Amino acid sequence: MWTLPHFLAAELLPGAKTGASQRLSALLAYPVLLWCVWQLRFLPFLLPAAALILVYALALWHINYRRYRAIADTPTARARSAALGYTELYGYALGHEQAALFSSLSGRPCVWYRWHKEWQGRSVLGKRSESAQSEASWRLRDKSGGEVIIHPEGATIHSAHRRVTREDGWRITEEWIAEHDPLYVLGHLSSLGGAPSAAEHHSDVKAALEQLKQDKATLLARFDRNRDGQIDMEEWEAARRAIHGEISREHAELAAAPLTHHLSAPGDGRHFIISHRAPAHAARHFRRLAWLHPAAAGLSLWLLNIIARH
Repeated sequence: MWTLPHFLAAELLPGAKTGASQRLSALLAYPVLLWCVWQLRFLPFLLPAAALILVYALALWHINYRRYRAIADTPTARARSAALGYTELYGYALGHEQAALFSSLSGRPCVWYRWHKEWQGRSVLGKRSESAQSEASWRLRDKSGGEVIIHPEGATIHSAHRRVTREDGWRITEEWIAEHDPLYVLGHLSSLGGAPSAAEHHSDVKAALEQLKQDKATLLARFDRNRDGQIDMEEWEAARRAIHGEISREHAELAAAPLTHHLSAPGDGRHFIISHRAPAHAARHFRRLAWLHPAAAGLSLWLLNIIARH
């Protein structure tokens, strides 16, 4: 049974609902609450119901308005020259050349899929809903010719393709992103491979030495040459040279690997959005979705007033 927390979770959980179904599931909370009030017709319940509607509308407005501002305030970068950090890109989807992906439900080729099976037949013990979503990465290529690897875990995803079928009492919803679909992404851009800078080398050596200091057993086992249970200045200098050499070898291996760019969920809680819409259309989508909730709340409060008078 749907409750207000379920409707709110449809907005809060990454990619819980998409497109029209997202709007419907979130807005359906208003008529459900009004129906409950109408059935009870209990006057003292009207004020808490009105407060609940206002709080719910404000929460959903805030969520979607933040998504709108995140898209509107972030300029679209070129994949070939994008700065690392919070980045917006727009291009088209490509799978990995040596690792094609297929939907676990339908077997269709894609770069990403999500499906949900919900039992809608007669109540039968043991019938449950089932769902799955791919977490494999794929590529974005834009008109600059640059490529970025997309890691979708934790993203709010709006795919271009959605198919709903009914089979033997099950309602099956499948969504997917196909190769060459338009692809908008907003998230944290990082890089792997390539030659680390001198500052990165110094930082990694410092971090490794600090970690070694915390692990006294390993420090003594590796560098206490006279076995007196202490690390003197000469032994510490040997440890420092050894760690410096290990980090240098690791960085040499990284330098030999080709530089790749990766886009994933930001670690600071900012929005991670993947959509088939162009940047301007994606911004308008969330702006409309944000203002639908104050409008629905206003209509609900007006209807509550009518209920109170009767």
